Amino acid sequence: MNFGFKYRRLGAFMIDLAIVRMFAQVGINIYLGVIAYLGQGTGMPLSLNGTWALPMLLLLMVTVMMVFIGIYIGYHWICYRLVGNSLSRYFLRLQVVSTDGKPLSVSRYLKREFDKALLCLATVGIYPLYSGAQFISFGYMPWHDKRNKTKVIQL
Repeated sequence: MNFGFKYRRLGAFMIDLAIVRMFAQVGINIYLGVIAYLGQGTGMPLSLNGTWALPMLLLLMVTVMMVFIGIYIGYHWICYRLVGNSLSRYFLRLQVVSTDGKPLSVSRYLKREFDKALLCLATVGIYPLYSGAQFISFGYMPWHDKRNKTKVIQL
């Protein structure tokens, strides 16, 4: 496995996250705008001094994370339906294939991408850096590939 492939694969991961982040930022801003609009009319302000501040902030952040994961999965679903891959993998000439001989279905591909997004959010963005460093340095396959029995190959 050469270094060019490893860096293209890591780059595809980061490019996809950047593309989804752009779309997610729009969705998150709309969501927070709706929350602010509804908060004005109810008489329950979202201040950091009230007793409901921490539960409301937790609810807001969990919902923001769910919006991000939803947009991430939606992006990959649309890309898989249109080009059979994500945009960055398509342009960098990479392909996701299964390692167990079974065909790579849409649900399996989306499960792989869901695991990747969940790990990114659960580790507060450290997962891409850690798995990329492990893959580039030692050739260890990322956890989302091991779990879903997939790998990325060059076309």
